[in-house]
Amino acid sequence: MKNLTLEEFKKIHEEWKSTGLSIRDYCHNTGFEESKFYYWRKKLTEAMLPQAGGFIPVNMFDQNGKLGMSVTGSAKEVTDHVPCEVVYPNGVILRIQSELSLEALRSLILLCR
Repeated sequence: MKNLTLEEFKKIHEEWKSTGLSIRDYCHNTGFEESKFYYWRKKLTEAMLPQAGGFIPVNMFDQNGKLGMSVTGSAKEVTDHVPCEVVYPNGVILRIQSELSLEALRSLILLCR
């Protein structure tokens, strides 16, 4: 396979998300190397992070029984009326604005393990 650009991988990543398959199954079906998929997914994630420190507001939602997240508006919006915070050992703070099932909250807490 030729060298990819981040933009080309974004399209592949979106295609993968739309299939609902695991990364392993998607790569097996398409012939994309699983290790390269994880490499590019990490690059894509890093590119989406803010360059300076700060918080990234997210929306959480149920996606076929799994917790889904998407980036939302400004960081200021997130700090208003925050009923719950999850503080990870690395200093990351997750502020939860809306009601959340116990199972979803458990999943978020276990992310640090």
